[in-house]
Amino acid sequence: MRKQLTVGSLIAGRSPVQTPVPAPVHVHVPETNRRAGSFPKLPNHTQTPFQRKQVEVKQHDHTISIEQAPCQTLLQAALAQGQPLAYKCQQGYCGKCRVLVVSGTSLLAAPTGPEREKLGKKLASGYRLACQSTFRSTISD
Repeated sequence: MRKQLTVGSLIAGRSPVQTPVPAPVHVHVPETNRRAGSFPKLPNHTQTPFQRKQVEVKQHDHTISIEQAPCQTLLQAALAQGQPLAYKCQQGYCGKCRVLVVSGTSLLAAPTGPEREKLGKKLASGYRLACQSTFRSTISD
């Protein structure tokens, strides 16, 4: 039951306005065999430390590790990660961004037309143009 508000009931020291007390809500929670706060264990392969996939390239006697960045070029990823790579035109014409892929070739997409034209036989030796070589968008483990 509510008490009606009057001007006098709002003055400090007078009896407070009665507010309805909400009815308790009862929810049935099914019992489980697990302890409270326990979670199922994940398979072991997901509990190991996350290993970042990297491509290791060599340019002018410097070896550089570039973390996988799907759909980006090696050059874009290297620059975003603060890795120093020499480059100029960024279109595959000058060849200044030529790198030797030491490891991680499987993370890269197939060579582009400008790469095939510029590198020719060196492509078979593991050379790529950093401005043209893109990371694969999906990697199957």
